[in-house]
Amino acid sequence: MAPFKFPSTDAFDKLDDKSIPANAMEQLQNELACVVLDELYPHLDLVARKSGSHIDPLHVHAAKGRSIVVFEHARLHLVWHLNKVFLKPIPACLLRESFWSANMEAGGQMQRQAVGFMRTYAFLIQHQSDFAIAQREGLLPPAGRLTFAGFEAFIKAFRHAPDDEVSLRWHFGQLRLNWLDWAVRIFRPHIPKQYGGMLRQFYYEEQFHQTRQFLYEFGAQLLAVFAAVSLILSAIQVALAAKPDNPWTGFAPTSAWFSVVVIIFLVATVVLVGTVSCVVLMVQIGYGLRSRGRRVL
Repeated sequence: MAPFKFPSTDAFDKLDDKSIPANAMEQLQNELACVVLDELYPHLDLVARKSGSHIDPLHVHAAKGRSIVVFEHARLHLVWHLNKVFLKPIPACLLRESFWSANMEAGGQMQRQAVGFMRTYAFLIQHQSDFAIAQREGLLPPAGRLTFAGFEAFIKAFRHAPDDEVSLRWHFGQLRLNWLDWAVRIFRPHIPKQYGGMLRQFYYEEQFHQTRQFLYEFGAQLLAVFAAVSLILSAIQVALAAKPDNPWTGFAPTSAWFSVVVIIFLVATVVLVGTVSCVVLMVQIGYGLRSRGRRVL
């Protein structure tokens, strides 16, 4: 297979600011490395679809109610959580051919990371509306003379780059954060200290930086459990209080049976919800196992 060839269409010359920092290569080596995801790669297809093209265009993210959160490290690029998606902007240096030829070894790890990262933008920006969103959100370097047609002519070469030309992380597209959290807890990859605090072994990327955020995330579930337990205890109390010597002899057995029915209903509901959750999980794991080793582009 022929090695990746940088696009002949020039996009760098249309930038408003053509200066490149002296430490640009050093920054890229740090920011494009996806250490944890590369280590999770053998298991990643259990929690995500193995397809480098499984990437929603920017206008689709907007339609799904996801706001764009700019994050300069690629470890969160294309990771989404609830109503937000994390995206790393394109560094200006990756639009310049001379930078690639001077710093990227053909087929080397750095080039594979860069090609994989740039390939994601070939799927993120597919329409004029996507291009407008990218400019508005600061995902592209300021370029008053760069049009959507010009950007498409440049980026389309990356769209057709095969998986053999990209690093392991980019064999997958967008990833769901809570599934990555479970992958971290189960498969226990090594997570560098700079990627998180004391809870980094339990979260791919910790989202609870305040107690209020934690309570907001889990408060509803805790209240539901508390309400269910309270109802069970109340039903048991009614059943025990319904004695035969009660003046309302007809009401006592009715209360006792009603309490038993409430308990059975609550237990059945918990079992049903747990069973459905397990079935959904097994279906997703089964899909991951069936698609393991299958390449989708």
